[in-house]
Amino acid sequence: MDKNVLSTMFDNLLHIGNKTNFWNPKMKGYIYGSVNGIHVFNLIKTWAELENVKTSLRALASEGKKILFVATKLQARDAFAKLATETGHYYVTEKWVPWLLTNFKTIKRRIATYMRLLKESETGALDILTKKEKASRLLELEKLDKAFGWLKEMKKIPDIVFAIDGAFEEQALREAKSLNLTAFAVLNTNGDPDMVEWFIPANTNAVKSLDYVAAELKSVLSGVKVSSVKPKNAINKIEDTTEKKTVVKKETTEVKAPAKKATTKKEEK
Repeated sequence: MDKNVLSTMFDNLLHIGNKTNFWNPKMKGYIYGSVNGIHVFNLIKTWAELENVKTSLRALASEGKKILFVATKLQARDAFAKLATETGHYYVTEKWVPWLLTNFKTIKRRIATYMRLLKESETGALDILTKKEKASRLLELEKLDKAFGWLKEMKKIPDIVFAIDGAFEEQALREAKSLNLTAFAVLNTNGDPDMVEWFIPANTNAVKSLDYVAAELKSVLSGVKVSSVKPKNAINKIEDTTEKKTVVKKETTEVKAPAKKATTKKEEK
């Protein structure tokens, strides 16, 4: 592994976990140790899992799969809203609307109501109403904008859900799992790896750390050409890359990080 990459990750605070009394034993394999009551991630394993996620996301995006980034945590909002906008995917940054995925038909009607009110406010159609009626409509528009303003273009359930801090966005991951959607996440030491197919073990409490992760994901999602034909052996390519990264890890730590297969077929409801 390139020492400069390791140093950059360290400078961006990816190694800092949660307090030692606030963790999930399932993350033990990714923890290097602890300092002053704070867990410290093994950055070599963090790097390996980050590379796996990047490879998998690129393969899925090239098939035209749409990603919903769930980043309602304050530290993650700006970076992942920008990432989703610039790469043509969806995002939620204000709050997770319960049953957004599992009851999407109802949510879709609410989005339609939001779009209608938005159009009325822009065209001046609300001006013909009484002050009380106009105020009521504008209040509803404000609430809907906060909930659905970033989902205006989402016409169907996304193929992939990417949670920024899997523990914080647990409800979103549960809905994704119930629909058999491919789930990715950035997990701190209190995260649950069983909730997702792929994850990045890293600090989810620092803006610098999440900005770094967003930049790394952008490097593989920007300019991805969507193939009209499903790439052959897409999963094999991911597995081959995983094997290469494993070899690098053997030379440095002699510990093989567990890898998971990406699911490429989803059931849309």
